[in-house]
Formats: sequence, structure tokens, C-alpha cells
Amino acid sequence: MPGATASGVSEAEVIYRLSREARELLDKIVAKGLPLPTPSSPDTLPLGDHRGLYRRLLLVLG
Repeated sequence: MPGATASGVSEAEVIYRLSREARELLDKIVAKGLPLPTPSSPDTLPLGDHRGLYRRLLLVLG
């Protein structure tokens, strides 16, 4: 989701922070009456940057 980022010292911490960030962003989008972002295909997501490869996770919010 564009605008939702997280970092942490453990995978569990990153997942927790990312979940919280994504939910807060969705709440703001809904409150403003904006359309929800469309999902990106995994093939279009970046695999890394100059620092190295990213580990990609599928995060499902319910």
C-alpha cells in the first residue's frame, strides 16, 4: 500500500508496525471519502534497492 512503511529489529515488530500503519492509512482514506487503492501485482513490486534485496510479505487486513 503506497504510504505504509515500517522497520524494526524483528520480523514480528515490522509486521505489527506495518499492520498498524496500513490500518491508520485506510481509516484516513475512508474518512476523506477517497477511493481505496487498488492492489498491486507482486510482479510490479520492487525487489530491492542499492542496499540490497527486500523481503516481501503478503499482509491481509481483516
